[in-house]
Amino acid sequence: MKKTLVFVFSLVLIFGLLVGCAKAPESSNAPAEGNAAGPDAAEPQNDSGTAPAAGEQVKIRFSGWGGPEEKDVFTKLLQSFESKNPDIKVEYIHVPADYTGKMNTVLAGGNAPDVFYVPDGDFGRWVSTGLLLNLQSMVDGSGINIGDMWESGLNRYKYDGQNLGQGDLYALPKDIGPTVLYYNKKLFDDAGVPYPSAETPMTWEQLVEIGKKLTKDTNGDGKPDQYGIGPIWWEGFVRANGGEVLNESRTEFILNSKEATDALQFAADLRYKYGISPDSRALQAMNDGQMFETGKLAMQIQGRWQVPAYRKLDFDWDVAPLPTGGKWNGWSGSVGFSVYSKSKNPEAAFKLIEYLAGEEGQKLQSELGFAIPNFKSMADSDVFLQPGQKPANAQVFIKAAENQAAGPWTYTPNNKWWDIVNQKIGQLWDGKKTAVELMNEIKPEVDKALREGNPQLFQ
Repeated sequence: MKKTLVFVFSLVLIFGLLVGCAKAPESSNAPAEGNAAGPDAAEPQNDSGTAPAAGEQVKIRFSGWGGPEEKDVFTKLLQSFESKNPDIKVEYIHVPADYTGKMNTVLAGGNAPDVFYVPDGDFGRWVSTGLLLNLQSMVDGSGINIGDMWESGLNRYKYDGQNLGQGDLYALPKDIGPTVLYYNKKLFDDAGVPYPSAETPMTWEQLVEIGKKLTKDTNGDGKPDQYGIGPIWWEGFVRANGGEVLNESRTEFILNSKEATDALQFAADLRYKYGISPDSRALQAMNDGQMFETGKLAMQIQGRWQVPAYRKLDFDWDVAPLPTGGKWNGWSGSVGFSVYSKSKNPEAAFKLIEYLAGEEGQKLQSELGFAIPNFKSMADSDVFLQPGQKPANAQVFIKAAENQAAGPWTYTPNNKWWDIVNQKIGQLWDGKKTAVELMNEIKPEVDKALREGNPQLFQ
């Protein structure tokens, strides 16, 4: 990532002024169970770095991203937390853009916030280099009902020192974000097409048939002005067709299997063979979100995070299962709450996580509409379903969460191999190579990066 010296200095200044000079990174090994990495991390610290006197406030920093609505909700959550914990003061550092890049800078400088968002795709790299505190003993001693949380959400924040998805918890999920199919009911009505079922996912044949009816060239210039469906998030298609990105031991790239390449080719064919999805040139002029919001896209794959913005649209819309061949399938994303391994106040930091990931914090986040709560019982209630508000079929998100897996970016601590896949796969979407040609071509390079980046998996 290209950054100028001035930009890097400004990032360090933003975070660093809050607590003073940054420390050099300590051991890259994961911290011991239940302990912070720093020698003085177990003792609470005040703003000056010394142990607080009785009744003195402990100050911690919390960082995350999100739009204005999410920022407002977390401002209120932190105020509520402070009112219930008057001995803890929280400094909220909101990062509106390039969150991972900025966090990488402050983590490298040894001066990260005490509590921060951890995208599930960055968790493996950060936990394997000792940047995250082992939370297992604190979780075990807390009042959080782990048994009521989505298993897929919890598992992606576990690490046993070698494998992701196993061992102790180093984060608690902020939410789980399954993907679903959003659709513009007005465009369906105008075309005389029945709405997608909220119970049964469309087959690929049905998707093509419906997509053709919803793709229109209104000005007669030979190019669609309205498309049936936006870009396909192909990982779910591959999984639904019986394919996988890596083998079970995460030691081999197998996206060149017939099941996987058939799914990838179908996703590409929606653009170039069937013409019902915008190509890269069309998306340069207007992205799929803008197309959907302006009535130029009938169906779009997205997550729950779109709901607050889409509730402001002037047309009716709803959600349905992903068109994954008649079976519920796909992938979900997630963000976790972690404690920095060098935090001077790990107990206070975990208290904040316990609140944000707990019942009250989850309730307030869910009421805004942008997230599915951690707790399954809460998701299956009016707190999340919100009768009378869009989408009418909000239960689709729950069924999707039950059936969708964590994405391939959560498979290994080092994801250089995944970066290669993302860099190369554009050749498929641009119609330059077939799925079979491309996947066979990149397999040696991806396998090499997988082995070199994750040697512990090959021992």
